[in-house]
Amino acid sequence: MTIIDSRPARTGDRASGFSRRAPEDAQPIVTATASFTIDALSEAEVVDLILSRRGALSAGSPRLVVTPNMNHLAMLQRSEMLGTAYRRADLHLADGWPVVSLARSLGSEVVDRTTGSGILERLAEVDAAGRRLFLIGGSSSDASRRAAARLASAGWNVRSNEASQAFLAHPDAPTVLAREIRAHRADLVLIGVGAVKQEALALQLMAAAGVPAVYLGVGAGVDFLAGEVARAPRWMQAANLEFLHRMMTEPGRLVKRYIGDLPGFAGVVRRSRRAARVAAPAGVERTAVAPGRDVAIG
Repeated sequence: MTIIDSRPARTGDRASGFSRRAPEDAQPIVTATASFTIDALSEAEVVDLILSRRGALSAGSPRLVVTPNMNHLAMLQRSEMLGTAYRRADLHLADGWPVVSLARSLGSEVVDRTTGSGILERLAEVDAAGRRLFLIGGSSSDASRRAAARLASAGWNVRSNEASQAFLAHPDAPTVLAREIRAHRADLVLIGVGAVKQEALALQLMAAAGVPAVYLGVGAGVDFLAGEVARAPRWMQAANLEFLHRMMTEPGRLVKRYIGDLPGFAGVVRRSRRAARVAAPAGVERTAVAPGRDVAIG
């Protein structure tokens, strides 16, 4: 795989109260197609940035938020399309405890996961005051409508498109969606059609829709919000066991995927730590000892 760009992706300026720049000696996560640092922002802080359009998500041009998990990192070893999205992204949020652990080992101050599903849940609870949201995805038209209704109850002016697999397979699908987003004058576009499709679609829509919206992939979050699929209980989320809950609810799909992701993720860990050793001062080895803390061993 050709390395397209080995430079860390830009994280953008943070607004006052949301300064989460990585320490100067923090090193990026390095994959075969993109390198990036994790933005240590909570779900509540991300929602605030979306609503206020400050800092890295400032208004004026389209902004992209990505939420790397172990599956994304494994795919970034082989997908140049996903790498393009990651290099374009304005925020990179750790949607998975393996990514949190890796980022900490590289010097990041990230404390917890910041998931697309969690951000979506919070967006359905804030006072949106008539802001315009376009929702793409859902396992059925009913799920898409129920999720849209949840968001509308929070004050969002919502338009949705289920974007079924048959619809997305049509070459005109991005043009149709871009036209609908433009007509709606969307401030926020949420895409839940799964990686790598949602990231590729986001790039197409950012180029074609002509609106300075924030674009965020939420994966299965649309079905969670609609009540189509139950998300893990809070205690399992807090204990970093959400992956286990998902494996139990969708074993046929997810057990194979999680096992298949391990070699690719291990490759990213090796690549990132090797790059960090090269970047570290001579005679200094980076070892993570606590969230956001490293110890230099001579």
